[in-house]
Amino acid sequence: VSTATAGTTVYTFTPTAGQCATTTTLSITVDPTVTPTFNNIPNVCQNATAPVLPSNSTNATPITGTWAPPVSTATAGTTVYTFTPDAGQCATTTTLSITVDPNITPTFNAIPNVCQNATAPVLPTSSTNVTPITGTWTPAVSTATAGTTVYTFTPDAGQCATTTTLSITVDPIVTPTFNPIGPLCLNAAAPTLQASSTNATPITGTWNPAVINTALAGITTYTFTPDAGQCATIATLDIEITNSITPVFTAIGPLCLGVSAPSLPNASNNLPSITGTWNPAVINTGA
Repeated sequence: VSTATAGTTVYTFTPTAGQCATTTTLSITVDPTVTPTFNNIPNVCQNATAPVLPSNSTNATPITGTWAPPVSTATAGTTVYTFTPDAGQCATTTTLSITVDPNITPTFNAIPNVCQNATAPVLPTSSTNVTPITGTWTPAVSTATAGTTVYTFTPDAGQCATTTTLSITVDPIVTPTFNPIGPLCLNAAAPTLQASSTNATPITGTWNPAVINTALAGITTYTFTPDAGQCATIATLDIEITNSITPVFTAIGPLCLGVSAPSLPNASNNLPSITGTWNPAVINTGA
């Protein structure tokens, strides 16, 4: 008897001499050894739920059996799993490979600071990875409030990628401040309007009118427009040009020769008074 070849073999039994018996036959069928077949398992993401391997093959007559080792997605890479048929089936062991893809962290370019109430930047829906990751952001981007907000990117399903975050800083709008100028006297030499504000971080810009005019009495409003790229508002500065005032004093004297002289007042009778100095500084009642 041989099992080397699949098929049916007829074996003949010949009785030993001296017995009243005829020859007879016996057929033995040798079934071929079947290799179990299985559908391929698509790549899975690292740490995803492990696929359940089927315990029945896809052969016309399914082969039952068990797999080893247990399926795991904890480590990226390709693992070979071995199927061992249950006893009593003419089947060989077979293998099936499962590839676990690593989880990718989506990357994005940093977003420059934006000004409060400016148009909100549009966050990209595809990452800068060599193979871009697509997804969505939450919450919606807003510039209504100054400060730093963290936005979360959630990859679309079917991609081996993790969530990631991106911070956007909204700078508050600054009002430029300047030291007051004036009042200035009519036709006096005018100081130069400063091109930088007195804020801790100076704001640069231009004035309109560009120079102070002292030729006309009254209050003129000068408007400061910040240069582009600064989170700052337009500011104004009021400068008053006043008419020249003649100081008025109460008359002194006549005084007698040699008498003690009163002091000259250092402030005029005007409202508001004008202060100053006299030359000569004191009244001389001598000869």
